[in-house]
Order: sequence, then C-alpha cells, then structure tokens
Amino acid sequence: MSTLLLQLSDLHLFAEPDVLLREVPTRDSLGEVLEAVRGTGWEFDRVVVTGDFTHDERRETYEVAQELLEEWLDRCHVLPGNHDDRGLMREVFSGQAGGSDRGICFSQAVGGWRLIGIDTHVPGEVRGRVEQEMLDWLAGELAEHVAEPTIVFQHHPPIGVGSAWLDEIGLLDPGPYRDLITSSPQVRVVSCGHVHQESSGTLGTAVVLTVPSTGVQFVPLCRTARVDAIAPGFRVFALEDPADAVDASSVGWSSRVVRLPSISFPAVDV
Repeated sequence: MSTLLLQLSDLHLFAEPDVLLREVPTRDSLGEVLEAVRGTGWEFDRVVVTGDFTHDERRETYEVAQELLEEWLDRCHVLPGNHDDRGLMREVFSGQAGGSDRGICFSQAVGGWRLIGIDTHVPGEVRGRVEQEMLDWLAGELAEHVAEPTIVFQHHPPIGVGSAWLDEIGLLDPGPYRDLITSSPQVRVVSCGHVHQESSGTLGTAVVLTVPSTGVQFVPLCRTARVDAIAPGFRVFALEDPADAVDASSVGWSSRVVRLPSISFPAVDV
C-alpha cells in the first residue's frame, strides 16, 4: 500500500477575508483548493504546508489558517516562509510546529520513508538560509536514518527555477546545504514552495520539486514577475513501501500537481 502525502504552500492569507493579493482572493482560493483536496477522496497520511501562511503576519491570520486546516491538523506539519512570523506560528500551530531555537523542523518515519522538514526563514528577509544549527541538525538526521528513503521539505528552493527574479530571492549561501544533499543519496526528493509555480530539477541524485501556490501563480521562466492565468493547486506524493522493493535504491515514488478545474486570473505585469 502506498503512503499518500499532500503538500500545500504559499497561502498568503490576510486577517480580513476580502483582501486581494495581485487581484487574487487568497482566502477564497484556499477554500476552493481544500474543497478539491476533499473531492479527490484520497486519505492523506501526512499533510505538509511549506510556508507563507500569511501575507500580513498577524496572529488572527494564523488562526484563520488553523481553522481552515482543522480536519488535517492531527497529521499536519508546518514550515515557515519569508512572509511568516515564526513565533506566531509556534503559538497558533503549537502541535504542528516542532523544533527548537534552531527553527521549526520535523523528522518523521512514515510508511518506511523518512520525512524531514527544515526551516529556511530569515526574519526580515525575502531570501532564505539554512543556518548552521539547522544544517547540523539535518546532517545528524540524515546520518541516523541513512537506510530510509527520504523527502526533505522546505520553503526556499536550493537551486534555481529558471526565473531570474525568483532565483535572486532563493537561498543565501546554499553551498554547504547542497553539498549535504548531494552526499546523502537516500534523499530522493527535496520539495519546496516560495516560487508559486511547478518546476522540477536535480541536486545530486535528488529531484527538486516546487509546488503551486494555493492562491497567486507566477508565469515560469520569466525575467520579471508576471501573474499567471493558470489555476491554483497542490502537490500529491505516493510513496511505495520499501519492504516491497528489492533494495533501497529501487523504492518507488510518484508525484503530481493537481490544479482547480476552472478558476483562473488574468496574467498581468507586476
């Protein structure tokens, strides 16, 4: 039996329900995305939200997000993005925002796989960073669970996505992190938010994926920011049980993006 994961990202909610972000009603859009998740009929073993819960960084907004995600909170992990307040996240999502002073993070065994979430948030910055303490913690987790196929979740992608303006606001000083992932062949996937678009690349033997926003989408492969007319969505993973594989390197997984069937917004220069 496969283990099913749901990844949501870049909600960009406001405390006031009718506020638009680049002409997109982000709270309504998230509501439609969650209805589409329910409509799949799939029972997800874990739900991971990879940051930017809010756009206004207010406690009331995190409380709205918590209420909207209530039915999944017993299997949910949350990570901060550049538009988040780490302290407020911990207060509101106290049961989902694990970790310590090094940041919000998690490491969980699910269906024979290791799911790891790391914190790339830098207060007051749009760009992210894997701070040394977080990097050391990640290295320890990977060393301890070297035999488990692993997915790492984070907000900022560790490699470029081919859009100059987005690549300029990615990870600061990514070299040590990239070296760690490259030297850890059990990491099969690094899955990220931040860029509001679907993309795929590689880092060592790992596949690096990004996920659409539940609200605003950006046109891929652009030098400057453009809002895309494509619908919001989410990413789904299906992970095969390692017990059914011949060896660790042959453990299978698949992933796809699911988008809303009808909602769209006009592409505009921003």
